[in-house]
Order: sequence, then structure tokens, then C-alpha cells
Amino acid sequence: MLHAAFYLYAAYSLLRYMLSDHDVSTDELYATGATFTLVAWGFAYLYVFVQVLVPGSFIAADAPSNDRTWMELLFLSFTTLSSTGLSDVVPISSWGRSVVMIEQLAGLGYVAMVVSRLVGLTISRRTT
Repeated sequence: MLHAAFYLYAAYSLLRYMLSDHDVSTDELYATGATFTLVAWGFAYLYVFVQVLVPGSFIAADAPSNDRTWMELLFLSFTTLSSTGLSDVVPISSWGRSVVMIEQLAGLGYVAMVVSRLVGLTISRRTT
């Protein structure tokens, strides 16, 4: 749980940095990707925590009765956050589904807020 808190706090700090000014620079573009990665890793650690609290929270086509590996949960996190939905790992407990739903909202909000802001600032800079 401490890993999740660390990664999500680091993502929050980068997000504040990106939203603090009105100029789009190269470091903010790198921060966009880094923040996305930090959020995905943070949620993957939350999935590990849920799996420890409620064993069997996530199943997959391969060995469904086993606990999911770190890489499987990280894959679930990235596919959920990016809204691609390609994961073969499925949450089946209420806790697992709740965390997945929160990550889906976070991914949607991230794209809507950060990416649209960067595009808007880039376009406004070119028109002035």
C-alpha cells in the first residue's frame, strides 16, 4: 500500500507541475507520459493490495485459481487506464471491480484534463 501511495503522490506532484503554468515545454510533454506511467504503477500496487486482502479478486484465462503476478496486474492497470480493455485479467470481487472502476475514471479524467489542456495551449500559442 505504501508503494501505491508513493506512486500516486508522485503522479499528483507531476500533475501540479504541469498545470502550474501556461507554456507547453518539452519537459511538460515528458511529464505527461511519466505521470501516466506513475498512475498505472500506483493502481497496479493497489491491485496487489486488493489481491492480498481478498484472495481470488482477479482471474485470468491462464491458471484462474492462482494469484495474479505483478506483471499481469500491471498489464491490467495499463489497459484499464488507457481504456483499451485488452486485458485477459478480470476483476471478480467487489473490491477488485471498485478499484478498476476508479482507475477507469482516473484515466478518462487524465486524458480529458491534461491532454486537452496541452493541445489547447499549443494551439493558442500558435495563433498569437
